[in-house]
Amino acid sequence: MERFTLSVRRFRRLAIVTTVAICVLVVAGGVVRLTGSGLGCDDWPNCNDTSFIDVSSGHAAIEQVNRIFSGLVAIPTVLMAVGSFRVRPARRDLRWPSIGVLVTVLANGVVGGLAVRGDLHPALVQSHFLLAMASIAFCVVAVRRSAPHDRPDVEPVALPRSIERVGWAVGAGTALSLVTGTVVTGTGPHAGEEDVRRFGFDISNVARIHSVAVLVTIGLVLALIWMLRREPGRWSRYEASLTTWMFVAVVQGSIGYLQYFNGVPELLVGAHIAGATLLWVVTVGLVLTVVGDGRDEAADGPIEPAAAPASGGIASEVAPSA
Repeated sequence: MERFTLSVRRFRRLAIVTTVAICVLVVAGGVVRLTGSGLGCDDWPNCNDTSFIDVSSGHAAIEQVNRIFSGLVAIPTVLMAVGSFRVRPARRDLRWPSIGVLVTVLANGVVGGLAVRGDLHPALVQSHFLLAMASIAFCVVAVRRSAPHDRPDVEPVALPRSIERVGWAVGAGTALSLVTGTVVTGTGPHAGEEDVRRFGFDISNVARIHSVAVLVTIGLVLALIWMLRREPGRWSRYEASLTTWMFVAVVQGSIGYLQYFNGVPELLVGAHIAGATLLWVVTVGLVLTVVGDGRDEAADGPIEPAAAPASGGIASEVAPSA
């Protein structure tokens, strides 16, 4: 078995592939819902009560392709989990996020099946999306931990606890924005199929709550920027992560308002789903940058040094192409 090993660098490539695949799968799931194909296959794991695979209609074909792609995503997910135990020199700190990806992806397959059997109940569809966000978070942790030192030219220093708390608050605020966004989706018109159950909330009220969560989170990031700029010599280490987050958040917020005031057209809703996924990737990377990635350098072996300073941060490596 010692022949079947991975270097940390190869494991990182596998983690990046897994991250991108899950991000694309999230967007593909949005396409299924926005085209009204959520019950194109009304059974699970079979497409229907007569066929395992059925492409006899456009809706069935769209849902079938999504299921096939979901199965393919399981391949790098399993390889990543197994590979985390075969990294040499051994790195125990890569194992739990890799197992986290595997568990959440498998759980999401079950939730997806329950959503179909439950006629796309909005709570199950909401859980389906949020579990995917959990998978992405574990992936980003694994990518981050397997990276060389980000900035060998900048000596890492401990930040004040107040800054770390704000960093955690940014992560929590973004997570809350995602949750409230799924409630808006579960209340709105894009259910994945006509005449399925929706949340009985007033769409204007839940949209306002979602907007408040987003604005509060943006305010927290502005506070974080202000606090870091007051720390001499530290801003350069965090500038790329924070400016990337602000750019993605502003674009995402603009798409959100644009879709709301234009009757939530499918194309803009799809862009909003892709933007939410990208923002979550950037957020997890930002939190890890501010509070530390938690990797244990002394656990089993050394962490690879960087050959040159990183130029784009984690988002440039694992962000979905959509």
